[in-house]
Amino acid sequence: MSPDFRLPPTSVTQPTGSTTAAPARPADVIMMALQLLRPIDAQQVLGGDQANAEVVQSNTRPNASGQFDLLLRIAKQDAGGAVTLPASSSQPVPTGTHMVVQAVTQTQLMAVVQQVVSQNTQLLTRLDPEQFPAGTPVQARVISQQPVPASATQAARYELVAQLVQQSAQQTLLSITSTRAVEPGTLLNATVGSQGELRVLSGTEQVRQADLLQGLRAAFQQQASSELLLTRLASLAAAPQELPAVPQLQLAVANVLKQIVDAPQLMTATGVANAVAQSGSFLEANLARLADIMGRQQSGEPTTTADGKAPITTPGDSAKPALPALDKLLPLLASLSAPRATEPLAGADLKGALVSLLITLQQQVPGSVLQTPQNPAGPWQQAMQLAQQGISVKPGLFPLPARALQALGENNDLGSLLRLTAALLSRIQHHQLQSMGQTQTFSDGSSQTTWQLEIPLRDGQQFNHVQVRIQRDESPPTPRQPEPVPVWEVRLAFNLDHLGTMQAIARLRNDKVSSELWAERQETLGLISSEIGALRDRLLAKGLDVGELSCHQGSPPPPRQPVQQGWIDEVT
Repeated sequence: MSPDFRLPPTSVTQPTGSTTAAPARPADVIMMALQLLRPIDAQQVLGGDQANAEVVQSNTRPNASGQFDLLLRIAKQDAGGAVTLPASSSQPVPTGTHMVVQAVTQTQLMAVVQQVVSQNTQLLTRLDPEQFPAGTPVQARVISQQPVPASATQAARYELVAQLVQQSAQQTLLSITSTRAVEPGTLLNATVGSQGELRVLSGTEQVRQADLLQGLRAAFQQQASSELLLTRLASLAAAPQELPAVPQLQLAVANVLKQIVDAPQLMTATGVANAVAQSGSFLEANLARLADIMGRQQSGEPTTTADGKAPITTPGDSAKPALPALDKLLPLLASLSAPRATEPLAGADLKGALVSLLITLQQQVPGSVLQTPQNPAGPWQQAMQLAQQGISVKPGLFPLPARALQALGENNDLGSLLRLTAALLSRIQHHQLQSMGQTQTFSDGSSQTTWQLEIPLRDGQQFNHVQVRIQRDESPPTPRQPEPVPVWEVRLAFNLDHLGTMQAIARLRNDKVSSELWAERQETLGLISSEIGALRDRLLAKGLDVGELSCHQGSPPPPRQPVQQGWIDEVT
C-alpha cells in the first residue's frame, strides 16, 4: 500500500504540540474499504497504482448482508479508458461521490473520499429529539477540525464538523465542540444527551466497556443469591458437629456470618455506611490502601496527613512490599475486626470472608469434586443462553435477578458448599463490574460515577438482601462554575415476604430531594401511600427541600445509561 494512505486513529486523542490554528484545508478525507462483487483481480485492473473513481450508481438501502451496493467508474492511469466495477461498502455513499482508490487485495479496494464542506452547508448544533431521543446511540465521522484559543469566558476548545453515519444517503453535518483534538476521519461513537447534544466515549473506553461486557456475562452465568449459602452456614454454625473438625473451617464460617447485618443496624447513618463498606465491593481498593499503609510504616513515612487522611501516592513513589498471601491475610483481618465497630477494618468485609472460606473449602474437598464437568461456555454461547432466558446482561442491569442453585439444595457436603460460595463471589463480582461499566468520563468533561452493590440482611432466622445503586452525575466545569454541583441518585431494591418486591429511587440536586416508590402488590402500594406524608415530614426535619414524592405500581424504568451499548454489542 502506498504511504500516502494513512489510517486515521480510532479514538479521541489528547491534543499534542502547539495549539496554534492550522491553515484551513479545502477538503478533508475519509477512508473506507470497498469489496468488489465480481471475481476480478483488482490489482491487475489497477496495475497497483492509485486511480480516480466516481460513484455512478448507489443504493440507499443495505442489501441482505447489510452492505450498500455501488457502481464505480474507475479511470485507469495507463490511458486505457475507464472500467466500471460493482462493489459494496459498509456505509452509504451518495451517487456522484469522487474518490481515489487503490487495490489492497484481489477483491478489496481502499478508497479515499474527498469531502468538501461548502459555505452554504447548514450545520446542526442539536439533533431533533423526536428523531433522536435522549440515550440514542449514534455514530459520526469527523470531517474537519479547527482549534479555538481560550478567551476570557471560555476555555480552549476545538470546533469540529462531523457527518452523521446513518442508513441513508442524505448528508447530515453536525457542528461539535470538543475539549480534545480529534483527527479528521475519526469515527465517534456517542449517545444523544438530554438536550440533543452528543456525549462521546473515547476508543480506549469503548474497548474497556467491551471487555467488561464479557466479564458481566460470565459472572452472571456463575452467580447465585446469598440466601441459600447463608442459611446453610447458619445451620452449620449452630451444629458444628456436622463440619469436619478443622478449626480453620469453623472460623471461616463464623467470619462470613459476622459480616451479615441486621435490620436495626440499617436504621442509622453509621450503620448504613458500615454495611456498604462491608458489602465486599471495595475489597481490592482497601487491600491496595492497606499495602500502601504497611509500606509507609516500614519506610518510616507518615501514614496520614494533618487532616487525618491517607497521603496521596504518586507514580514516582518507591515500590511497596507485597501483602501476605490471602489465605493468611484475610483470616487475620477478619479476626481483628469488630462487628459493631465505628469504621470497619480495611480488607475485613464479606468478599474477603468468602474468599477465605473458599480457600479453606478447597483444601478440604477432594480434587475430583473440584473438577469442572464441562468447559465453561464462551462469550458467544453465554450471549445465546442469556438471550434464550430473555435476559440482557449489560451495564445498567439493576436490580440483578435472584438466582438460586436448586440442584445444590439437597445435600450438605462440602462440595456443594464450595460451589455456593463461588456463586456468591461471582454475584459480588458482577456488581463490581456493573460499577466499573457505568463509571466514565466524557469528552466534554462531564462524568458519571456509579456504585452498585448488594447488602445481605439477617431477618430473624431468615436471610434476605438489599440491592443498592448510587449514581453521581457531574456537569463539565465552566469559567462561571468551575466546580459544578453533582446530581445524586440512589436506588434500592428488595423483596420482603409480607410486602413483596419493592424499589425506591431518591434523587438529590442542590439540597432538593425527590423520591419514587414502586411496589408490585396493590396492598403494599396502599400502605406506602398512607405513609408518604410521614416520609415528607422526616425529610423536612433533616433540613432538605422536598420535591415530588410519588408511589407507583410495577417496576421503574431501568437507569438511563450514556454507554455506547450498540457499539459494545456489535464488537462483542
